[in-house]
Amino acid sequence: MEYMAYSYMYMANEETPVNVELNLPKLQFNWQKLLKSSAWLTLAGVTVLLAAASQMQQASAEYVRTNGNCLYIRRGPSAGNSSVACVPNGTNIGSTGNVTNGFAQITSGRYQGYYVAERWLGMNPGTSHGRPGTGVGGRVLLRQGARGERVRVVQRALGIRVDGVYGPNTAYQVRNFQRRNGLLVDGVVGPSTRRALGIS
Repeated sequence: MEYMAYSYMYMANEETPVNVELNLPKLQFNWQKLLKSSAWLTLAGVTVLLAAASQMQQASAEYVRTNGNCLYIRRGPSAGNSSVACVPNGTNIGSTGNVTNGFAQITSGRYQGYYVAERWLGMNPGTSHGRPGTGVGGRVLLRQGARGERVRVVQRALGIRVDGVYGPNTAYQVRNFQRRNGLLVDGVVGPSTRRALGIS
């Protein structure tokens, strides 16, 4: 009996549940109307395009894959164009595009707009071994407009002012040297002129 008395007492003291109603606004999307909006379509298209472009850039990255030597970066699509740098084996040079005469145009990165011999490129970096200091990817030719250390070396060998710029005076002095040494007088420092000057 005691049990029943306690049970009734418990049930009498038990609180009645309170129903709470929340009046939240109903969010309804009209997907057809939303997808017809040109702003949303443009945003979605740009997002897809950027994602695809970043994947393509990663997939088309080119690396220098030589026999261990550096690879000449040139001003134009032939070995007749002067080089602006010789990048070490294993270097990521960015993406490349059109190929002319076996030279690919670099389309992204530090050397964008210059050319490199396609033969020495790969999707994976080459390992660093071989003779450092020598380069591949065509002969080194210096002509008017070239700049840098190679020009300084030529200017020192000619005994003229050293400024690293292959300007009209340097070209004039090279032609005089070629004439005096029975070389082709073209004002371009190629292998023969280089040998006659005693430089490598």
